[in-house]
Amino acid sequence: MTGEAAYRDTVKKFTKILTSLILLVVISTVGIKLIEGWDWLDCLWHTIITISTVGYGEVKPLSPLGKIFTMTVIVVAFATFAYGASTVAAMVFEGELKKVFTVKRMEKMVTKLKNHTIVCGLGRTGQAAIKELYREKIPFVVVEKDEARIEEAREKYPNLIYIQGDATQDETLIRAGVKSAANLIVATANDADNLFITLSAKNLNPRIRIVTRANREENVIKLKRAGATEVILPNVIGGIRMASLAIRPSVVSFLDIVTHHGEVDLRLEEVEVPKGSPFHGKLLRDLDIPRKTGVIVIGIRREDGSFILNPTSTTMVLEGDTLIIIGTKEQAEKLKKLVTSKEAA
Repeated sequence: MTGEAAYRDTVKKFTKILTSLILLVVISTVGIKLIEGWDWLDCLWHTIITISTVGYGEVKPLSPLGKIFTMTVIVVAFATFAYGASTVAAMVFEGELKKVFTVKRMEKMVTKLKNHTIVCGLGRTGQAAIKELYREKIPFVVVEKDEARIEEAREKYPNLIYIQGDATQDETLIRAGVKSAANLIVATANDADNLFITLSAKNLNPRIRIVTRANREENVIKLKRAGATEVILPNVIGGIRMASLAIRPSVVSFLDIVTHHGEVDLRLEEVEVPKGSPFHGKLLRDLDIPRKTGVIVIGIRREDGSFILNPTSTTMVLEGDTLIIIGTKEQAEKLKKLVTSKEAA
């Protein structure tokens, strides 16, 4: 049972218990009124002290029929309380109440997130994705319906924020904060589910960036039509990597370094040139980025989506550009500060 299902089931059980008690009070009060003819307050008082067994004396002497009716109320009240107590005890021992509190705590944490990343699916692909997000300290929420996979992930990431549920359901995506999320990683093993999640997410948040997995190449076009920004074929990527390791191992070793898999803290990063940046209209040689920060600019993505690969010293930087760089994390942070600083002017 998922966390949300446990919550609904618990609410249903408590509602049933509360409804039974209310019905018992109403029926008992009305019954005494019809049998004894007392005023309503006395009838209600008699019902309450009878059901609660506080031991007060009778409000007024009861008729034989009134006594039989009262005894019946007492028996039914005991049965209702016994049912309620056994239900609550079962929920405590079976962990249902813990699940309910966890669901509410997770949903509260999600409401505090903005521009976060949602990862749907905790298979091998999803686990690799959250490992990278965790390393980069990017806020993210995991959506997974398999409780065992969630518990496995929580052992590695104790502060994991997750929603246990079916990501193909709009309600689940909304609970994960899809309307305020910046990115969605769809990593389930089923292309049909990935397509449905992509469609739902794009409908709920047209601005969200969606990176989805596909197992079959013929489904790539369908996923992009559904709203996926990028579609990844893990099997194809794996095959290309194997071939590259065989024929150009040094290149792959270098890529491992800049994609955080090597021992050297060197990485590929992107730095956006915001509106009003002092970088706007300057040539790369005038900005002197390598000397000031230590990073190397290997590409520039223009605002219209075009790329300038291996830009020269005479390449002009414009606001809205995204600089593709190689450097350490500290060097990248220096550039991010410099791109908005007046010192670069």
